[in-house]
Amino acid sequence: MRAAIHESNDVAAVIFHSRGFFVGLNAKTHSKLRYDTMERWVSDVHKHLTDSIALRELALKFDKAIGSVRSNFYNPMLAAKASTRVRI
Repeated sequence: MRAAIHESNDVAAVIFHSRGFFVGLNAKTHSKLRYDTMERWVSDVHKHLTDSIALRELALKFDKAIGSVRSNFYNPMLAAKASTRVRI
């Protein structure tokens, strides 16, 4: 089936747009074939998907990064000095 998907965009379209049980495939196999179809026939979409996965993994690190920025830019001693500063 994989060879047929790579040779014919009509076969690829049927596999991609049909429910797995309609074409006699279990969910895992159907998902893999859909992914292969995207990779073969719409390569920029495949690149966008892999980039989005990388961004999702990067977003998980945001809280830690934001916490370190806060601790690096706030200094209680400098804040105390700033509150005693006189403005004219």
